Amino acid sequence: MEKARLMQLEIEEKRKLPKNVKDEIVVKIFHTLIVAIIIVLYFLTVNLFYYNFEAAQFEVFMKYYALIIIVATVVMFEVGYRKDSIKFAVIGVELLACGILSLYIPYIFLHTTKALRLSIMILPIPVLLYYLFKSLFIYKKDKFHYQNNLSDIKELVKDTEKKSYLEEESSKSYRAKMQEEEEIRKVIISEQKLRRKKKQMELEKQALVQKNKGKNNKNKNNKKKK
Repeated sequence: MEKARLMQLEIEEKRKLPKNVKDEIVVKIFHTLIVAIIIVLYFLTVNLFYYNFEAAQFEVFMKYYALIIIVATVVMFEVGYRKDSIKFAVIGVELLACGILSLYIPYIFLHTTKALRLSIMILPIPVLLYYLFKSLFIYKKDKFHYQNNLSDIKELVKDTEKKSYLEEESSKSYRAKMQEEEEIRKVIISEQKLRRKKKQMELEKQALVQKNKGKNNKNKNNKKKK
């Protein structure tokens, strides 16, 4: 029981995220925030271009931006496919959404209502909130994944304890059986010794009888001669 308690405490200690796991999570969150900063800066740049350039120039800039984002999207999907990485695939989807929106931004900014234009201008705020929630989700998911894997260790410990108990019981039964066989062997050896001793005494008795019989015959013969 004490051994099981110590193993339980050890597992509980291991449930705390070690430094290498924390570092991996920090790297993932850092990459996520880098993407968030790039996208937020992109939308802020779009707002600056809208206020500082003429409509024709603004449309040209937006076409180039949309093209760059679409190329980056293709690269992300390709990397995600080659590395079989969901992370790159998700980034690809996010960039694809930005690219599609970029194609419609010139129309929204130049030909729609002011309310719709303002909703696009303040888009960096919900984008930043999205990536903050995404970072929190990554932390929770990786932490749960790490601790969930430790539950398999618990089951392994339980199985090990059960096997150890069964092996101990089997060992006890084996020792009892061997002790019983040893006692039986001692009894058999003792009986064999008694039988050999008894047989030896009978042989000595018979030899003594034969010896006495020979003496008696010899005495009878001597008397007849006289």
